[in-house]
Amino acid sequence: MTIVDPGPVPRPAAASTDISKVVRMDYGADELYTAMSEAALSGWDAWNAAWGSPLYHQDGFLLLSTDAMQPGGFEHDSFALLRRRGHAPERIRPDDLKDRFTGWAAGRYRDGYFNPRAGWVESGHVLARLAAEAAAHGVHLAEGVAFEGLLETGAGVAGIRTTGSAELRADVVLIAAGAWTPALLPRLAGVMWAVGQPVVHLAVERPAEWQAPGFPVWAADISRTGWYGFPALADGTLKIGRHGPGRLVDPDEPRTVLPSELAPLRDFLRESLPALSGAPIAATRLCLYCDTFDGDFWIDRDPERAGLIVAAGDSGHGFKFAPVLGPLVADVVEHRPNNWAARFAWRTRAADSKEAARAM
Repeated sequence: MTIVDPGPVPRPAAASTDISKVVRMDYGADELYTAMSEAALSGWDAWNAAWGSPLYHQDGFLLLSTDAMQPGGFEHDSFALLRRRGHAPERIRPDDLKDRFTGWAAGRYRDGYFNPRAGWVESGHVLARLAAEAAAHGVHLAEGVAFEGLLETGAGVAGIRTTGSAELRADVVLIAAGAWTPALLPRLAGVMWAVGQPVVHLAVERPAEWQAPGFPVWAADISRTGWYGFPALADGTLKIGRHGPGRLVDPDEPRTVLPSELAPLRDFLRESLPALSGAPIAATRLCLYCDTFDGDFWIDRDPERAGLIVAAGDSGHGFKFAPVLGPLVADVVEHRPNNWAARFAWRTRAADSKEAARAM
């Protein structure tokens, strides 16, 4: 097996390369993603045990709502489904929020819950570890090599052309290019597209005050506001992001977070985390999503090109599933049955009840 990547791996421009990613099971009333998350969490536990130095940190996940949780709402339906599946999320009322958790404005959030079976991963370090393990198992990683096009023969694909028009022939070609997918495979541009979402790293003076258990991973009225964040790292870096519609971007263009995207953050901090409202910004990052029209992954064989498989459509929620996405993709490649694969099959665009690619 050969992996072609412009490199370096981890690639700084890739969405997966960052200081942290959320790991959670909280998916509203969606049974399939919840079940996948449960399996992925077991995978993160296994990787931690195998790696010795844990890269998944089970600090929990705090979900807050400005209104009382109601059926049909993301927080309510997540809470109810987790309980039905045997988990133990804890309901959080205003007094609980004030007594247990750091920094939240009194009275701003009326309801919510804390899920202890969740946390975050050191995503860039995870990628480096997985690349090393792949190499140890005989995978050839061709860094610094870019995809130029498919080698097509009739109705099929026989390999790829790479930088400098070199040819790599293969029985199967798997395109797993994240936000670059619709650019590399233009006929998919109608069902998936690249968007940028703002991420900000604040610098806090006393990091220990902004770490778990008082300040775990959190989401604040996320289905309406999009705001989520992480505990501070030891160096004082505190990451906050916004999971919203985003803006269409060219993944090869400069990644600039706009002033119009920073101003709402300051408003949110003043209203919700006032002690952070004046914290200096240490860095910004435009995180790229490959959004599908319905927010679901796209993992299937191309019905019109034998030998081509696409694994894309992270839609902003892919990294947590790393321990189970590899086996899922392998099952598709090797024609093995997989209980989850049908959800992510090749499909045509249709009206969808969810906001495009906001399938939390």
